[in-house]
Amino acid sequence: MKSTSPIISAVPTGPKKCLIIGGGGPVGIALLYLFKQLGWTASVVDPRRPMNYPIHQKALAGTIEKWTIQHYSMPDFQHRVTAEKFDCVIDLTPTLDKRATITYCDNLGIPLVNSTMVDYKDDIHIAAFNFICERPHVANRAHIVASGMNPGALNAMAEEVIKTQLDGEAPDEIVYWEYDDTIPASGKFEGPSTTWCPGESGAEIAEDWNFEVLEEGTVLLHEDALSWTPQSFRGIGVPFGEVPVPPNGDAFLVGHEECLYMGWRHDTAVKFIYGFHPENMKLIRSAGYDQTPELLVRDAELELSGRDIVGVACRDGDVWYGQYCTMGNSPELPMDTNATCWLVAAGMAASVLALTAHEAKPGIYLTHEYPGWMEAFRKLVAVNEYEVPSSEFKIQNSK
Repeated sequence: MKSTSPIISAVPTGPKKCLIIGGGGPVGIALLYLFKQLGWTASVVDPRRPMNYPIHQKALAGTIEKWTIQHYSMPDFQHRVTAEKFDCVIDLTPTLDKRATITYCDNLGIPLVNSTMVDYKDDIHIAAFNFICERPHVANRAHIVASGMNPGALNAMAEEVIKTQLDGEAPDEIVYWEYDDTIPASGKFEGPSTTWCPGESGAEIAEDWNFEVLEEGTVLLHEDALSWTPQSFRGIGVPFGEVPVPPNGDAFLVGHEECLYMGWRHDTAVKFIYGFHPENMKLIRSAGYDQTPELLVRDAELELSGRDIVGVACRDGDVWYGQYCTMGNSPELPMDTNATCWLVAAGMAASVLALTAHEAKPGIYLTHEYPGWMEAFRKLVAVNEYEVPSSEFKIQNSK
């Protein structure tokens, strides 16, 4: 299996001073270590500090300029960005109004990068629909939104597959797939577990509307991922010969905003399939609607094994063309984060890299729309291309 390490292959010139709102979680911690390798600095605003903050404070000396312990609020956000000069603002929060933050930063001439266009106000499909129908108006700077791994990197990867492997022709179907078999090194889960925000992860599985995009832009809503038909990785273009994804592994159909962005853009069917380690899947399903997943991050008393594999498959007839990234959990990763969150942080850093390397006209861009985004992402993470031939596709579907 191909893999990647958390070491950047090439460091660009041009130091950046960024404000990271919500930088205290596992994505923010990974992003700070990427900043260290890139030679950038950051001021962090978060209502809490990570458990191993003294370790990070020492390791990130010269990278973290200031850490403000503060809840996220729009007035506080506005005060901070007007009181101090920043080259870029990064929004990792689940609560700040995404449209309002972009507009405010643009008025000040500061580019903004965020991980999603979904906040606490709207359901995922509604927020994505609103963004497709009407992007916030900006006039001064370029901004890159919905970055991260998914939707960010997956959208850009899908667009690259369509452009280079399908000669720009719309695919018959797009399937985003993710398999995360992260597990404590002891080999035992204490309960249902996740590798990103427990609240958002639990809601995504047991509370949020679940959906997939059908042809002609139709969005098919389901009650939630937990109650919907279990999914299989078989028959959706996963390159089983390259990655340790179980063909018959249990997985969820999950509603993700990238499904709407690409489904509407190419007028094709799109869905997202998400599976965990088999033992974790059993725990998640048995916990039902009363679960609060445990967050798995590296700690002095908890090493992690396994990895996160994230990919996209585009079907042209009976052949699947795709790309994927894989990141393993290892002692090379910092404390208080994991492989999943490192991939998300790489997508965020890629947006700042792209803004640095390529000046685009003012506007709000998705990753696949911004010049040089995939070039920037490849500086941080290995992207593997693959093709599942028709013979293998037929075998997958026949079993």
